[in-house]
Amino acid sequence: MNAPSQERPLTDAEIQTLEARLAAIDPDDSMAVEELDGFFAALACCPEPVPREEWLPMVLGGSKRAREALRGEGEDASLLRLVERHRAAVASMLHDGEGFAPVLAYDEDGVAWGNAWAIGFARGMSLRPEAWGPLDDDDEFAGALDPVMRLVADARQDDEDEDDEDRDDPHPASRAGAPRALDADDDGDGFDDEDWEPIADDEREAVIHDMLDGVQDVYDFFRDARERALAPATVRRDGAKVGRNDPCPCGSGRKYKQCHGAGTVH
Repeated sequence: MNAPSQERPLTDAEIQTLEARLAAIDPDDSMAVEELDGFFAALACCPEPVPREEWLPMVLGGSKRAREALRGEGEDASLLRLVERHRAAVASMLHDGEGFAPVLAYDEDGVAWGNAWAIGFARGMSLRPEAWGPLDDDDEFAGALDPVMRLVADARQDDEDEDDEDRDDPHPASRAGAPRALDADDDGDGFDDEDWEPIADDEREAVIHDMLDGVQDVYDFFRDARERALAPATVRRDGAKVGRNDPCPCGSGRKYKQCHGAGTVH
């Protein structure tokens, strides 16, 4: 088993630093840490590896500072190490399977909504949408990601409600920290294929718990597929093996052991 590197989880102070630096590098398009946490969980679960150069721009955004950081330049280049440490820690927790501790934001009442985490997971899935297909064909695991889908749908409904309020209010209040829901045509993961029941306040904690359990199940479901995808390619000999007393393939007319086979160990 190719275990992920055993990176320790970020401390609370480091998470706050990561949150602040991501917000600064691109205030509009960088990920919040809760969304990033779900995003990295999806990448860890995915049966096909996603290269860093593909997912990192989604994390940092497209600002001038973000582009410089992607090249390892500018004041934000050191941020990449913090991002990579968090990615490795998320993968390590899922690999250990001893209980996944997500990074969730809490509102002023101390309630975790979980929407941004689910959106991050969905964005991670969108990088390899076809790779997740085997889940739908398995009777036991087909519904493992239903809680993720419910929370994404819940975030979309919140966005629609907010849009309605904004149209009625010429000076809408800012909702700092509110999750950014996926657009209907952005994810490509089938989140619009079903109408999900709204999440009541008294069941939200249970939905988040079920979501994390389901994600661990999905990680385990794809474990063998990830191993196959990460296994080194088998080196195959295209031609027949040349014996030491056979003519050398180079055409010199000498025996292989006296030509290009000289010095080979047998």
